[in-house]
Amino acid sequence: MNFLRMLLFVLLIGLATVNGSFIEDYCWRDYNGIAPFDAFKAGIDRDGKPIYIGQVLFQNKLIPGKIHENANAIHIEFYRAYTINETIKILCTQHPEHFEWFPIRHDQVLLIKDKHIFEGGYQNNVTTYIGRAYWRGQLTVGKVACVREHYCLKLTTVEGRRFYQHSEFEILIYNPNNKQEDFAVTPSVESVTTKTLIHQGSLSWLWYFSLAVIVFLILIVIKIVRRC
Repeated sequence: MNFLRMLLFVLLIGLATVNGSFIEDYCWRDYNGIAPFDAFKAGIDRDGKPIYIGQVLFQNKLIPGKIHENANAIHIEFYRAYTINETIKILCTQHPEHFEWFPIRHDQVLLIKDKHIFEGGYQNNVTTYIGRAYWRGQLTVGKVACVREHYCLKLTTVEGRRFYQHSEFEILIYNPNNKQEDFAVTPSVESVTTKTLIHQGSLSWLWYFSLAVIVFLILIVIKIVRRC
């Protein structure tokens, strides 16, 4: 039964991408290493290049992940980090203004009732959403897995051979009522760096202590120089 449901889901995705036609405002296109002109830009890497949302059939599950510009692989997490270079789909839309990012914590996702959270994958008894977070100088993309209506795991993103978890992130919302003038483009790498510093504002006490020590030493040096 689970296999039949999975097969039906794959067939629906296939229908959505035949000849590049669209169901509603978006579709999943086959990805061969070159992003289509209408690929949805969801994040940005440290070099200022876009990060896209991808999807791959993995162990009879549809797992979303990130695709870097001009890369021939997708990075996903399923209990560990994987890099896969075949049977990849990429999210495309001619109406990016119909998508928005909503700031949230992982334990608050199921409290969202008045918005349509975009589903980016499929596996039995799990609802898979798309999230992104400012992390180490980039706006990176990953998945948010919710176990039925019980609880949601943290956003998981992949970097190299490791995956990382984020309790605070932005989750992708689909809103066909959004207008073009309301649409905010993916930020530049400069704004990502700035927001990263702000987002990581919960700095540890050690950082503040180090800053205080530096200021104290500067004051001592100034006092000694004045005496000389």
